[in-house]
Amino acid sequence: MLMLAAHQGRHMNNASDLGDEECGHLARILLASRRVTLRHHFFSWVHGPVQSLIPHEILLCGVADESGCLLHERFTACRYFKDDHYHRVIHPGHGLIHQLAQEWHALGEPRMIPAPHDETGGWHTRLVDLELKNVAFHGLGWLDGQMKGYASFSRVRAPFDSRLAMYIEILLPHLLATLARVLANEARTRANSTRPVGLITAREVEVLTWVRDGKTNEEIAAILGLSMLTVKNHLRHAMKKLVVRTRGQAVAKAIALGFLRAQAIRSSAE
Repeated sequence: MLMLAAHQGRHMNNASDLGDEECGHLARILLASRRVTLRHHFFSWVHGPVQSLIPHEILLCGVADESGCLLHERFTACRYFKDDHYHRVIHPGHGLIHQLAQEWHALGEPRMIPAPHDETGGWHTRLVDLELKNVAFHGLGWLDGQMKGYASFSRVRAPFDSRLAMYIEILLPHLLATLARVLANEARTRANSTRPVGLITAREVEVLTWVRDGKTNEEIAAILGLSMLTVKNHLRHAMKKLVVRTRGQAVAKAIALGFLRAQAIRSSAE
């Protein structure tokens, strides 16, 4: 495993000021963010202007809601990064994001893991297995010391040096604020919709409870004595009724509506 001790020193102390070209890129990124109100706007923004400073193929990011639950999102056009990879990465118990968040708490600065060369095992094996190749992760802390949000860039086509770390530190608060605006806009749209949220069944609540606790579909099937297909169908029906796109959003929405308690997922986020 790549040792925590190889954590780049205090990169902000070693990095020089932004040059004119870099300042120009940063200005364009910030100005373009003002037009981001919808999900597809955000996708175009991170795969457009943001690429000038952080060229990447996969962006995973999340913001914590009022209960402390991290709402994960992905913005990627990489055809190799599948749903299974995504759910394994955001698993609240042993997922990659959970471990990166722990190491970020310990370091207090971006966690940078470049692509492997001849090394095997540890982080490099996981990054290759998950089709991420490399990862540049940074979090945003809050007054209570807990993580308020994070961004994780992968398949980054730039040197993993102090400049990249500086770009991420500068852009992260603005990126999360822009994402929060998109999610808030989506929430308002759903609230103003005339289509009522369908009543989810007791079995769907049961499946969502185990999703909240970090279980995979295979594990849920074994626990409930159901087939994998049945579990997937229950989850798909619940997501459709709750008008959400991901498992994590389904859990968060079910908690907000009072179908689930937030205790397990909040403790995982902490």
